[in-house]
Amino acid sequence: MWVHDSDTSDEIHGTIVGVHLASCNGCMKCIEACPTNVLVQWKHESFGPVVDPSNESDCILCFVCEVACKTDAIHVQRKGGSQETLESLLRGAD
Repeated sequence: MWVHDSDTSDEIHGTIVGVHLASCNGCMKCIEACPTNVLVQWKHESFGPVVDPSNESDCILCFVCEVACKTDAIHVQRKGGSQETLESLLRGAD
């Protein structure tokens, strides 16, 4: 499970798509951006309106929700090797 840098609690929902509830400002831009409706609006008793990845099994790993989130409250789990592949592509062919 993803752990947010500023997390001091267990208030991260999701395993494939992690939402740090304390960081979510409730703008819902990620819901609008997601092509597969992974995220839904949820009224949390402590944090108010936030998003919940209740349909995370439908995630296609496009990462558009991460890009749409201006508070860095969302993190999509990368498959093994994806960071290495990204770095390799950014470096270019040797």
